[in-house]
This record gives sequence, structure tokens and C-alpha cells, in this order.
Amino acid sequence: MFKILLIQKFYNSSDKKAEQGLNVNLLYLRFVGMSIEDLAPDSTTIGRFRYSLIKNKLYDELFENVNKQLESAGLIASGDKDVLIDATLTKSDNNTIKNKNKEQKSDSRKKVEADNKAIDLEIQEELEKEKPLPKKVSKLMKKKAYNSKTLKNEELDELQDRDTKEIETSKKIIEDANDSYDHKNKVDKDIRTGYQAGKKQYTTGYKNHIAIDADSGAILKLITTFTNTSDISTVDIFVEELGNNMKLLGADKAYKSKKIDHLLEENNIENNVCLKETKKMSDVDRKNQREEEKPKHKIRAKVEHTFALVKTIMNQSITRFIGLVRNNMNFTITCIAANLKLFAHKKIKAQKVRYK
Repeated sequence: MFKILLIQKFYNSSDKKAEQGLNVNLLYLRFVGMSIEDLAPDSTTIGRFRYSLIKNKLYDELFENVNKQLESAGLIASGDKDVLIDATLTKSDNNTIKNKNKEQKSDSRKKVEADNKAIDLEIQEELEKEKPLPKKVSKLMKKKAYNSKTLKNEELDELQDRDTKEIETSKKIIEDANDSYDHKNKVDKDIRTGYQAGKKQYTTGYKNHIAIDADSGAILKLITTFTNTSDISTVDIFVEELGNNMKLLGADKAYKSKKIDHLLEENNIENNVCLKETKKMSDVDRKNQREEEKPKHKIRAKVEHTFALVKTIMNQSITRFIGLVRNNMNFTITCIAANLKLFAHKKIKAQKVRYK
């Protein structure tokens, strides 16, 4: 049954498609260890098995056991590792505000409009100055767009009495297996709106964080959080869980802070987090820093390759699941499949080189 979940990730298939494949596809049958005479499990059975992993808290155990097998096979180094961390947003098409009545929608709109009106006044005041600052106007315009999107997050947090910006909120929900899925009302109460700085766009869904082995590219640890949880807050978790086997930590400039610098120094971990550029820097200093940072960026790019495998090759950029717990379970299975696919590709590539 676990192998069926992996097949689904390799070919991005639903429970129904997996059931159909097990009835006609010899490749599927061979992988899961079934014969043509065996009765294939139906889509309902596959779904029930998947959610039994949440009930029995087994999916993390499966991830750890598969990685131990990869270590035993010499594919992942068992000693000290160079670790790279990053995060990505996974989109959800579910609408969290769908179940609001007209009065609630009206109140929300009024709140957004009031806040945006105050920002408009600031913009007007700046433009009326003798020498208005274009950067300040641009900043206020961005604030206005951000305000309209993130007020939904604050409103939902207030209604649900929780702070989704805090990493501890996500951790507790996952540890307690507090599944928010409701079969009768399939509105996702856990999704939030987050900003993707690289793409300069807002995404509603979940945020997936990973720590990978820089040498092999394998995913070592992962966690799913709300989209408005900061990337930097996950560093403590990864250092706590991998610290004994971590000799270096690499990440992009979003993870740069004095707190992280101190944490890595305390744990004797080499700090390979990319430096931020400041507005006060001269063009010469900026150019010199970029040259010095190039080796870091080359190493850090490996974590982007892992996300490319998960989101592009395995088509996992949009989630089919409702709730933080189910999305964390789904991402864990995805990471297991991604690690296996990674080493399968490496093995095939090595065989092709050998035969040449």
C-alpha cells in the first residue's frame, strides 16, 4: 500500500487513476509486488490507508526509515553533512472566505478600505511635497497591495484564536495530528496568503520547508507551515534535529540575521548563509560582495534543483489536500518519492556513462 502512494507521486495520479493503473499497468504491478491475478485495492482503500498514516503517526517514521536505507546503501553520507535549507509556497485552489455571510464580507471590505484610505492619504501628502521621494511612494503602494491580501490572514487568525505567523502553531498542530478536514464542509480553514518575493506575487496555500544534503541532494528534514510563517523561524528546528550531523548551513539572504549567526556559532556550524546588500553600500562594495558571494550561491542552487524536481518534474506545485496536517503528510510522502527518484536518475545516468 505504501508503494502505491509512491507510484502516485512518481506519476502525479489521483486515487482513482492509481486504481485503474493497478488493473492494467504491468509496471505498477511489478513495483508494488502484485501479480495479474491479484485483486487491486480500490480508490477508497488507498485513501483510507493514506489517512491511517496520520492517525497512527507513521509517515515521519516511513521518511526516516527510507533515508536510513539510503544511508546504508551509501547514497547519503552518514557522517557530518553540508546542509542547505529553503522554502517554497504550494498553491491551493480552496477558498477560505467562501463560508462568510454578506454582513461579514461587508465588514471585511470596510476594514480593508479604511486601511487603504489611510495609505492613500500618506501617498497624497508625499506627492504634495516640493521634492517627493519616489521610493517612499513606491513603498506605500506596495503596502497598500500587501494590506489587502494579508488582512485576510489576520481576520482568520482572530476568528480561530491562533497566531499562524508563529512556527510553534504549525508544530503543535502537526504533533497533535489536529486534522481540520471536514467531510461535510470542505472549506480549508488552514490556508493563508503569503508573498513570494522572487516572483513578486501572492500565493494562497501552504509553505514547505526542506533541509537537504548538499553533497547528494537528498532531503534530510522537512516541515509544512502556514504561508505567513517566516522562513527564518524553521532554522531552530533544523539545527535541533540535524545539529549533531551538520558541519555547514547554507541558505539565501532571507535567512540572514544576528540570531541565526549566534545559533550557528553556538553549535559550531559553519555559517554559509548569503549576505544581504544594504542601501548604504557603494557600487564598488556591492560589486565586491557579489563576487565574494558567488561560491555560496553556486552551492545554495542545489536546493533549488530539489524544488524543481518536486514541483516541476513531479508536478507537485498545487495541492489536492485540505488542512495543514494532511498537507504535511502529503509533502512527507512527496519527499520520500523525490529522494528515491533522485537516486534512480543518478543510477540510470551512471549506467549510461559506463556503457558508452
